[in-house]
Amino acid sequence: MISVVIPARNAAATIGVTLSSLVADKVLIGEILLIDDGSEDETVARARDVARAHELPLKVTSVSAGSAGAARNVGLAQAQGDHIFFLDADDEVMPGGVTLLRDALRANPEAGLAVGASVHRASRADKLKLPGPYGGDRQENVRRYLANEVRSITVGSALVAASATAGIRFPERIGLDEDTLYWTAVLTRVLVAAIERPVLVYNLDETRMAQRFLSKPRKVFLDIALELNGLAAFGIDKDTLQQRKAFIAQRIARHLIRRNRYREAAGMMRAGRMQPGFLLGLRSSRYRMSIAAGRAAQSIGYRKPVALPLSAAATPRRVLVLTADPAFPPVSGADLRNYQNARACAGVAEVLLVSVHPSGQSPPPDHRIRTAALLRQDEPRGRSIRSHRTSIETRIPEAALGRLGKLLREFDPDTVLVEGMPLFALIGHLRPLVPRLILDMHNVESDLAAKRRPAGLLARLLPGSRSDEERIRAAERLALKAVDRVWVCSEPDRARILDIFGTDKPIDIVPNGVPRFDAAPRALPPLAGKGDGWPVLLFVGHLGYGPNLAAAKRLAENILPLVRQNFPAARLVLAGRRPQLEAQHLAGVPGVELVADPDDLSELLASSHISVMPLSEGGGTRIKILEAMAWGLPVIATPVAAEGQGFHDGLEIALADTDDGLAQLVVSLSTDGAQMERQRAAAWTAARTRFGPQAIQDAVRSGLGLGAVL
Repeated sequence: MISVVIPARNAAATIGVTLSSLVADKVLIGEILLIDDGSEDETVARARDVARAHELPLKVTSVSAGSAGAARNVGLAQAQGDHIFFLDADDEVMPGGVTLLRDALRANPEAGLAVGASVHRASRADKLKLPGPYGGDRQENVRRYLANEVRSITVGSALVAASATAGIRFPERIGLDEDTLYWTAVLTRVLVAAIERPVLVYNLDETRMAQRFLSKPRKVFLDIALELNGLAAFGIDKDTLQQRKAFIAQRIARHLIRRNRYREAAGMMRAGRMQPGFLLGLRSSRYRMSIAAGRAAQSIGYRKPVALPLSAAATPRRVLVLTADPAFPPVSGADLRNYQNARACAGVAEVLLVSVHPSGQSPPPDHRIRTAALLRQDEPRGRSIRSHRTSIETRIPEAALGRLGKLLREFDPDTVLVEGMPLFALIGHLRPLVPRLILDMHNVESDLAAKRRPAGLLARLLPGSRSDEERIRAAERLALKAVDRVWVCSEPDRARILDIFGTDKPIDIVPNGVPRFDAAPRALPPLAGKGDGWPVLLFVGHLGYGPNLAAAKRLAENILPLVRQNFPAARLVLAGRRPQLEAQHLAGVPGVELVADPDDLSELLASSHISVMPLSEGGGTRIKILEAMAWGLPVIATPVAAEGQGFHDGLEIALADTDDGLAQLVVSLSTDGAQMERQRAAAWTAARTRFGPQAIQDAVRSGLGLGAVL
């Protein structure tokens, strides 16, 4: 049996994903010990909801430990398993990762510790970290590990025999290197089975890590040095421990140099002299030269020290959210996302929500958000500020630019959040006027344009389609260079940006959240009755948007007739804004009902049985999938429609590519009531846990450079 130990503090935004990542290995897991260290959010409630939905053996202990090491020690004292698996509350186990580690130990009976590779996810590119190599000499493994010749073991990438860790505990008064010291003690007792397949996605919070080094660097070094002295009890020689202290000193010095804190860096380098030959190393020489140059520059007024990240000075006071169309009232995907982001920003700053186009609607009820528009109703078009626009760009008259400048002077924002590439023409004007500029890329537009481009001979006959794609990509490249941060909806979009542009700008994942969360049922509602047709399929989406219109046609003309062969009373409800003529004609198909421009979706969601999303193109993530799940509807979709939301096929969602496959899933789910109940319960829990207001608030805080609530 394996005991999983998870320390957590205010991890409501991530604990659901962390626990869900254990589902593939749950047959091996005897207990999951969640050690809640004084959380002030819904960490425990969310963990219990997810564990209940996935039938995970969760046990919660509430403590006031004060550190991750102390919380892990509480879990260690409770663990009953033959093996221990430590996992942080914001990381994810690769499907089958625990099984890989267990199998490695079975294949190497002499080993007491299995270590796998891990994917380190940071603000830049993901990095694969391979373990080891480890040899058959435990003392040499320890020496090389402390000398940093062997990569540090990431918590969540290792499975250890309980017998090997008996009497070994994590240091409790340090927040850096406590795991390194723990694994060092374990390495004195066991050999290691290393596997090169990744078992963990480790989410590296670079800002929080830098804070730990830089808040009190001298104290941090002394505390770690004292804890290292304790390893002498495990038979580790003094020279090896001194070498590690020197390495830590140099590591802290590197962070200080990056923030122009040269005097303190020099002190750390002096602390490193205890390592023989330390001052002769190439890296040491480079650091000492940087310190000397930096101190000389500071003596004449240059290279001032950089403030710590997350300091009060870095907290945004005023955020201007700039959109193409009014975000209130939110109806379609873009409106919902923009208003969601504005509300989350309002949790930490004063917000001005500005649209290019006029609204004509009453202001939002949230008193923290003010609204404005750059254009007036019935105003003459005027001259555009960018004449050669790409197909995705909004036309912006010169009058709008003048009014934006006035708003910037009056509101004086320290951060401007720009809604995607449709507003590309404004980015160059904004850049010199605001301290921090963030681009919210709803989609990677050039990638979508490439997918829409005709293929083969038709592409050669229509070269303009390709030139538009290339112009969009060029505009995206310029935008990425101009802004300070980028927001995306999902990990796939983040990966696309890195693959296409290789930018070094921070790319934050701010997911689309459950829309109108407050109106959704707070408990899983019963499924609608069968009196008005069975099953009633629901598709919600902007019916003037090409991909949505194509999906509606698939549903009405192909999928619904197949379903009606088994369920003659089956109906399809198409609901959305601005239905084009093609969508209106679908209302003539037997069993199809069109609801144009609905003011409120509550009644439609409550009276339907299954949400079907047969999209074959598009980007971002589907907000309507989340809304359907939050109302207790099981969702059937194509992989494209569900991309980026991390739902498990067959558990929280059912996926198929073809019309036949989608129709069969509808029939199967409508026939198996127990499976329908399991799927919609799991989906309801996942949507609320991973895409509710708290999760979005934490993501937006991180996207503003503030980190999650501590």
